[in-house]
Amino acid sequence: MRKTVLAFVLWMISSSLWAQNSSGIHGHILDQQGNAVPHAEVTLRNTLSGKALITQTNNSGTYSFTDVAPGDYTVTASAAALASQSRSIKAKSGSPTENADIALPVATVQQNVTVVSASRVEELQQDSPLPIDVVTQQRIQRTGFENVADVLSELPGVVTRNNASYSGSSQEQIDGIASQDVLVLQDGLPIAGARGINSGIIDLDQQNIGRLDKIEVVRGAASSLYGTDAIGGVINLITHQPTHPFEGGLRLSGGSLGAIDGDLDLGTRWKRLTAFTDLELHHINSYALLPGDESTIGANNKRYDGLVKLGYSFGPQGSIAYTGNAYHNDSNGRSTDITGTAPSGYDYAASSDSSQTHALVGNFLPGSTTVIQARLYETRYDSNSYSNPINADNSLGAQFDYGNLYERYHRADATISQQLGSWQFLQGGDEWSQDAYRGLNRIVGNDNGQQVTMNDVWLQDRIQPWRKLIVNVGGRYNHHSLYGSHVVPKIGLVYKINDHWTVRTSYGKGFRSPTLGELYYLLLHPEYFYQVIGNPTLRPEQSESYSAGADYQANRYSFGLTLYRNNLNHLINYIDAGFPPTEADLDALLAQYGIPSSFGALPGLETFIYTNVNQAYTQGINLKGSMLLNHNLRVDGFYAYLDPYDVTDKQTLTERSRNSGYVRTEYVLQRLGLVANIRGNFFGRWLIDPTAGTHEQAYALWNLFASKDIAHGMQAYGAIDNLANSRDSLLTQTPSTYDRTDYGRTIRIGMRYTFPHE
Repeated sequence: MRKTVLAFVLWMISSSLWAQNSSGIHGHILDQQGNAVPHAEVTLRNTLSGKALITQTNNSGTYSFTDVAPGDYTVTASAAALASQSRSIKAKSGSPTENADIALPVATVQQNVTVVSASRVEELQQDSPLPIDVVTQQRIQRTGFENVADVLSELPGVVTRNNASYSGSSQEQIDGIASQDVLVLQDGLPIAGARGINSGIIDLDQQNIGRLDKIEVVRGAASSLYGTDAIGGVINLITHQPTHPFEGGLRLSGGSLGAIDGDLDLGTRWKRLTAFTDLELHHINSYALLPGDESTIGANNKRYDGLVKLGYSFGPQGSIAYTGNAYHNDSNGRSTDITGTAPSGYDYAASSDSSQTHALVGNFLPGSTTVIQARLYETRYDSNSYSNPINADNSLGAQFDYGNLYERYHRADATISQQLGSWQFLQGGDEWSQDAYRGLNRIVGNDNGQQVTMNDVWLQDRIQPWRKLIVNVGGRYNHHSLYGSHVVPKIGLVYKINDHWTVRTSYGKGFRSPTLGELYYLLLHPEYFYQVIGNPTLRPEQSESYSAGADYQANRYSFGLTLYRNNLNHLINYIDAGFPPTEADLDALLAQYGIPSSFGALPGLETFIYTNVNQAYTQGINLKGSMLLNHNLRVDGFYAYLDPYDVTDKQTLTERSRNSGYVRTEYVLQRLGLVANIRGNFFGRWLIDPTAGTHEQAYALWNLFASKDIAHGMQAYGAIDNLANSRDSLLTQTPSTYDRTDYGRTIRIGMRYTFPHE
């Protein structure tokens, strides 16, 4: 089947369906008074393929593009102190030139943001068939946050709830779908993190923001484009691409809990060469919540990050790029001793993890309408942990509970993109990947490890039957070394009613093969009287996603509405399977789930086993809006309603708020270089334990940010997070306890220097 699909793609590419006569597009960029705007940036983007040309206006505000192939295009203009604007234009065969004048208003909330994650081609956000949110670099900087989890907590329908407010794993949800079903990428390639070992979580608390240009969040099943893990959506971290001959920045900040964060980046775009490097250091202390209890929440955490990007262009015919990324993270804290062997009553726990990735990407243009991309990718993730009893004099006793894990992920893929005439853009790709785990007290087989291989072929066809409508159809064939073949389709439609209104709808299927951790996890904790065991008989998860929505944009306000439903089948989770006291009881328990007795489990321990537990759905509505009250004051907000239901157990899914919201008011005084905003997140109560009927109560978190330009490129900023000092109400009870781990009010101040200053 794969050979047939690839042959079809190559046939389509090699076929010359009709000749194309090029034309030109030119125009003037003006302000609202009709004055010419010199040095404005003008982008001409093909609506189907996403291929873009960029130029600048001359001193009289004129721009021009020559040798433009027939088709539908979007012209976007932007300039300093003016709002960007776009207009659609059609380049006609045989027509020498088309005129496209654009007037730029002074103030607007309309954003013309380019995205790539929803369709794997560059397109304007409003042209995407799938719901997609974008957090720009400016928006990131105006939060004062230092990690991706905190930034994404301010998106509608996206929840990044920490197991601990600082340095605990941060689990993400998109429209009620949990972490293990959300694919996390950096520049379109997967981030490793030993899924299944870490409960399926890619810890967004440990993903830093200094290297990022933007974050894109795609909602709904995206398996047809990205394969396994993308049942609920995709989070794509887009790293910075230099735009100046020499550029860079330095950021230093510190605050509550001993927080220290530093970031240095340098970049260049010189002739055919681009280069960028980012170096970061992050440190924060742990904290305790319960009076008289020294057990820490999260950990004392220190992390080092480094990123290097190199690119070289061979001219119009191609380019090659390399990206290397690495981090090392050390954490330690203390927990209550339940073994009775620690004289102090506490154990010391330490862990370290590190990752290194290497990506080589080549883009080749054999013709004006054909693009071929090839990628090689390797990533490794290493972690180890251990504990010591703490003696009465605070010294450490003998080490116990040592474990380690090593993940190695390799990938090679190729994509061919071909524009067919002015109304069709066809893409196809072939992907190979291999994932391997090994380690001590983490995986069956220990250092012998476990491994899976996948081979995928995918197709996508973007069709524009007439100017206002784009139809996006596609599918993926996946072959898994353990689970055989799966096919998932998708279809999406975008209809631009006019320059203000856009409506969209989409349908797609998703699948997720069990991870190596879910299949072969073996965590033995006899000191703590429990064990967690994988299950080689697990079935893949499957989903269906439906969405429909509309967006309205005007100069001073915008509004968006999305309705969605996700049907989820064969969800994987671990359950408390019981306490087998003898070897015979253990063998009988494992046999119930088809787990071989040779796995290495122990009798006499509380036993948790991964299994396909239920069917469920999530459905709801996301509303968002933005209004510019005057040239300086802007208000943004969203409301998300979620109906999460476990069909198997006939109850609400746990840890999901039915109602959540966000409001942001920002004041910008460009003349003085002043920015200030206050932001509030609101969460309705959610179910914690269906058996006991316990809920986490509703709460709100308010955050404050302000910055002031001091000199050319120099900026001071400060942030107060959790301004109202919101904490779990259970902490005030006797005895104290908690479900929510928020520390309370924290303060951060910092300095940022960037060059060149614009």
